[in-house]
Amino acid sequence: MTAITEAIAHTPVFVWPLIAVVLFLGARNLWPRERPLSRMFILPAVLLVFAVFNLTASRADLTLPIAASVASFAIGIGVGWNLVPQNVMAMRERGAVLVPGSITPLLVVIAIVILRYAVGYIYGRWPELRGDAALSLELSATGALLAGIVWGRVLHFAGIYRRAA
Repeated sequence: MTAITEAIAHTPVFVWPLIAVVLFLGARNLWPRERPLSRMFILPAVLLVFAVFNLTASRADLTLPIAASVASFAIGIGVGWNLVPQNVMAMRERGAVLVPGSITPLLVVIAIVILRYAVGYIYGRWPELRGDAALSLELSATGALLAGIVWGRVLHFAGIYRRAA
């Protein structure tokens, strides 16, 4: 069995529908839609939890991974902020933002799915790697970067909403 078929064969059954739902939710962002501001913070909060989980899954010294994660999160916020399209419209009377379609959320969701799958596979296949500081740094910084991108977009949307007259 190749590594890919082995990974697929040992993936728990519940993971496949979960991946399908997450990809569906990401794909919905390809078209313009009205997004209630209050619900826009759900995904960023979940991703922040995953970023922290990436840190806690390791048994390595976390001094450098924590610093790298904080820096990656900050960089991600800046990247996400700048990925917001120009033509976002606040709909204050409805408590929502009209967001044009974009492939960015789908690409970020795909990257998150790949990262979560990789973390599960790597630590499941080679549990001794939980003590590897370099791997912990890579996985936690990547998760924090992706979380930061999503937070940056949502914070920019919230700023547009707040500035609307």
